Amino acid sequence: MTSRAGPTSAPTRLGRVQSVARPSAVSEEWRAGVAQRIAAAHALWQQGVSDLTLKQVNHFERGGVLPIAFTLMHFVAGEDRNAARYLGTGTPLWDKEGWAKRVGLVGEPPQRGTPMADAERIRLGDVDAWRAYQSAVFARTERALAALPLASFAEKAMDRPPPSMLKGAFIALLVPEGEIRVSDVCEAYLFQHAVRHLGELEHARALVGLGGLS
Repeated sequence: MTSRAGPTSAPTRLGRVQSVARPSAVSEEWRAGVAQRIAAAHALWQQGVSDLTLKQVNHFERGGVLPIAFTLMHFVAGEDRNAARYLGTGTPLWDKEGWAKRVGLVGEPPQRGTPMADAERIRLGDVDAWRAYQSAVFARTERALAALPLASFAEKAMDRPPPSMLKGAFIALLVPEGEIRVSDVCEAYLFQHAVRHLGELEHARALVGLGGLS
């Protein structure tokens, strides 16, 4: 999807950022901290969907402005997949429990690089079912963070993607070079991704006449 960010977000500014805070080694103190931050982000997401109606979830403002349905699918289903892959939670709940049918998904689950036209068409058919799915995903992630052996957080998470795939990605700022660890995935794909799309959700709530989350 094409960014419409202003000049303050220009690549030249990002290029001056060497890195962001990254612990040199994982510890139980780090685990407790990241788990607490993720749980807090989850609480805001729960608040953000608690009062949504189906009409509001599917509201389409205009071309280039994505519906709340997209934001929910992108972040929550993405966390479901990432927890399965990196925290060992098993098959994503989305697949294991047939949530596509239960939430009445129209379209395909979006991922990084989904064309804007496809993202704009995403709709949900049952917002109460969605809330149940979201709650189940968040609870499983939090349990996995508490149960994963500490040494597993220090393990290599993936082969480093090529620079073209890392362009604009938070994890590239967190880990400018070298090995990407499971702990890095927790910081970038679970916590920072949650916070980033909370802003998107809050803006979308304003478009349908709802208040902020804080």
